[in-house]
Amino acid sequence: MKKFLAFLICHFLLINPSNADEIRNFQIGNFSLNESLLDNFTKEELISNAEYQQQTYSFKNNKYYKIALFDKKYKPYDSIILYTLRSDKLFKIKSITGVRSSMDTEKCRKELISISDEFTRLFPSASKKKYGPVKKLVDPTGKSLENGIYFVFNNGDEAGVSCIDYGKEYLKKHSYASDHMQIFLDTKKYASWLQKEAWQ
Repeated sequence: MKKFLAFLICHFLLINPSNADEIRNFQIGNFSLNESLLDNFTKEELISNAEYQQQTYSFKNNKYYKIALFDKKYKPYDSIILYTLRSDKLFKIKSITGVRSSMDTEKCRKELISISDEFTRLFPSASKKKYGPVKKLVDPTGKSLENGIYFVFNNGDEAGVSCIDYGKEYLKKHSYASDHMQIFLDTKKYASWLQKEAWQ
């Protein structure tokens, strides 16, 4: 049975996993890593979505499609962001992010600690790492920052939570953006691409 990473007030809804070393046992917004998006959408719907999201695709490397989903059924998340390889005809999910928009930075940081504690319980064998504040490369002013905690599984896949604090100038120029919390699941290859290739 899949284990849901669902946010409930200030904590995750916890269901103890039978094997916490397998990230495939967890879901965000009813999606799991490496499952085919064709199980829920047509190829045409996915391509159309990706083409529309190209305007918010901030990476320089265009290896992945960005799929954004907005629906009340994904609560407590305001949106679900999925990445899948452009070369993959099955549209298998390589990254899942649940976004909680318009969250005050201080509130986000406090909840980040609570969530990371729950993650520690969920992922006892994973390696815990912290980062930030780091500058968001999408903002040339250098005033947008990200803080986060993530867990690396034995197979290299990652799960984590972060707080995004955009600079005032960036928010003024990009009406769709807001300070937010994001909870994510990444495959090993996607995580490596994000760190080494995405901005090249």
